[in-house]
Amino acid sequence: MRSRKTSKTIITVLILFLLSACAGSDSKKYDGKLKIEDGMAMPMTLYSDPSADNANSNILRYCVYVETDHDTDGDGKADLVKVLIQLPKSAAEGKYKAAAIYDPTPYTTGTVQNMVTLLESPFGEDTFDKTKLYNPGEKRESLGSSDTMTAVKNADQSEWIYSVPASNNPGYYTMNLYDYYLIRGFAIVLAGGIGTYGSEGYELCGTDLERDSHKAVVEWLAGNRKAFTDKENNIEITADWCNGNVAMIGGSYGGTLPYEVATTGVEGLKTIIPIAGIANWYGYTNSQGVAINAYPHYSETLSAMNAASSFKDDAWLIPNLDYIAWLRQQKADEEKANGNYDETWAALDYSRDYEKIKCSALIIHGLNDFNVMTTQSNLMYQAFKKANQDVKVILHQDGHNHIFGKMFGDTLFDELLNKWLCHYLYDVDNGIEELPEINVQSNIDAAYSNRDAWEDLKLASYKPERQSGEHLIHSRNLDAAASALINDAFDSDQYYHDLNEEEAAVYEIPLPENALISGIPEVHVRLSTEDTDKDNLMVTAVLMDEMADGSAFEAYMINTNNGYRIPVKTTDTYEYGEGHDPGKIKEYVRSYTFCKAFAFGWVDLLDPEADEKNPVLDTKWHTAEKGKYSDYKIILTPSEYKLEKGHVLKLYLFAQDPPRSRKDDANMGVSLNKKDEVYSFKIDNASVEVLLPIR
Repeated sequence: MRSRKTSKTIITVLILFLLSACAGSDSKKYDGKLKIEDGMAMPMTLYSDPSADNANSNILRYCVYVETDHDTDGDGKADLVKVLIQLPKSAAEGKYKAAAIYDPTPYTTGTVQNMVTLLESPFGEDTFDKTKLYNPGEKRESLGSSDTMTAVKNADQSEWIYSVPASNNPGYYTMNLYDYYLIRGFAIVLAGGIGTYGSEGYELCGTDLERDSHKAVVEWLAGNRKAFTDKENNIEITADWCNGNVAMIGGSYGGTLPYEVATTGVEGLKTIIPIAGIANWYGYTNSQGVAINAYPHYSETLSAMNAASSFKDDAWLIPNLDYIAWLRQQKADEEKANGNYDETWAALDYSRDYEKIKCSALIIHGLNDFNVMTTQSNLMYQAFKKANQDVKVILHQDGHNHIFGKMFGDTLFDELLNKWLCHYLYDVDNGIEELPEINVQSNIDAAYSNRDAWEDLKLASYKPERQSGEHLIHSRNLDAAASALINDAFDSDQYYHDLNEEEAAVYEIPLPENALISGIPEVHVRLSTEDTDKDNLMVTAVLMDEMADGSAFEAYMINTNNGYRIPVKTTDTYEYGEGHDPGKIKEYVRSYTFCKAFAFGWVDLLDPEADEKNPVLDTKWHTAEKGKYSDYKIILTPSEYKLEKGHVLKLYLFAQDPPRSRKDDANMGVSLNKKDEVYSFKIDNASVEVLLPIR
């Protein structure tokens, strides 16, 4: 019989052996090299969060300052863009070359909460010479160099962990969004661009100068641009850890910039993953000759929101008057167009510049996104097709949101994106390029199916039963509607449904049972008005799903208390990697409703010839003649929607669209000085025709 002491010794040795074995397996598992299995990158390092000390961390973080080609703020030197890098330590040590995932979202560094300071300042000039923004400025002479490991050693956490002045919100709130890919060997790069907090220059939303500042970051990652360790000492640093391959990804404004940079054909940009991005600022703020957004001059509003570097003091209280003059000039240039597509808007239309595109695109967009409509993703889908580049589209049931943690059929979206990034950034042959071009999530059961194109079906003509007489429509007083919408008192679908007969004409469209509408609907109608002496007269067309008996049904409905997104429930978890909490797998939940709006269109009552589908530089404005009928073709937003048995399709025609054009008036904290016109128009009922792509 063994003694108690001997037993303890054996147990101690066994524990030490097991610990040694575990340590050996961990060491082998995380050998600091990229791991590809089943066409995907596998976890290859332990995770450490942004507060961890670089000296004791497997994930390293530091900032550089990329030099641009322009001096937009007029200080005599080329503007610098602050860039935050997160990467596995082994890439910095040279054990492998990491590809870069670059999110250019301007919001991430910190937004200006009180835009009134900029937009309604009583000081400053009303005009601005935009040509001076293109002055090159003096380039910096390198006074030394630094490698990545030295920069990491000298990095200061306050560069990425800080509170934003005025709001006290945290900076770099998106830095954890891509941890799944960071653990798997990708480098994560974040930058707000010129004019944002930590960078130099002016925030110039949508312009070629903003575009080029992000292009400069891609060039640095690809080894073709200078960057420095800080703003003062001119110590040059290269992305010595990068394999030269870059993917740009982002949502909303951050999804717009990948479109912009892609049209430059910049070397090193291999793919973009835009999420709810804007392809054409005209189409975001206007439609067929009419301003549909509360901010028809939106780019200057968004510039002001992100213009943190344009203040003279630390607390963001004293603005740069030169920049205020630019904001006023940009607003004046966009307002001059008066809802029409002119040269100012053409300069902010990236879908026109497809010739230089050299990268692939995986475009993500919500079918229930009523902020950036699906028209935008379709424009860039067509642009990539014209450029003969690989382009895929995923249309999901959510609103203005990404789809991380959601299922794409039997595959987690994060894994699908993992394969996409591995293919284009690491040259992994995993077949992801065989993904169908257009992938659409069903409004019935959330299953995905694929389409060859939005416009591959011939439009079928449907005439409503109401075939005679006229319907007189009056615009409504918007004060009460705007106030209720701002306070989220009701949703837009029910708002349309509750319009009375003087405010809306409603037509039931006869469709076969279980009809699937898939593509771009059109509404053809003849209208007349006596109010041709007025301006900005909106005509709105909405396709609505309702039950034939008026009862409630289930549908994927945007919830105002959920950030204008579809409610979700957690169904499972998935592993990010060691040292990180698991991710949550979620699925969308349908809500109860009496009506569901799913396709929208707007036209200027005074511009019957305006065509959103094929915008051209428009010099012939307001061609409607007083009291005479004109033919209108209203192009609706691309959509896919199935009407189940017992449901009916209805067309609503009315005047202003407060849920679209008025909701943000108070939320943004600025006055619009936008006049409400009271007007009316007649509808020739016999002329109403709905053209539908029925699959």
